[in-house]
Amino acid sequence: MSTLIFDGGSQVLEAEPLSRFLLQFTLKQASGIAPFNAWTYVMPTERLEPLWSVLRPVPLSPYMPAYGGHLFYAAPGLLASISADENEANAAFGARHRETLAPLKAYDFPWRRFDA
Repeated sequence: MSTLIFDGGSQVLEAEPLSRFLLQFTLKQASGIAPFNAWTYVMPTERLEPLWSVLRPVPLSPYMPAYGGHLFYAAPGLLASISADENEANAAFGARHRETLAPLKAYDFPWRRFDA
């Protein structure tokens, strides 16, 4: 359900429900403040291909446009925030337990931070 915004006495239908934005904001914050993190440097988008069999998408459209738009994915105990376009991507992973990140070492991503 969309929210109505009153603009000078007229009603304007909101393009995106606020609850969707709040959920995306919460996911982004949860990924960033997780006790254990892994962040990649920018890399070719096709390097993420092996992850799609492990991660499940959170069915929300990006809340920011283009490359800055984060798509969220989840696996047991793991939250991933992916920013990508056709050519380049980076990924941020958050986990409550260090050992949840350990299997990501097998992907040989260019890590900026890796807490496992």
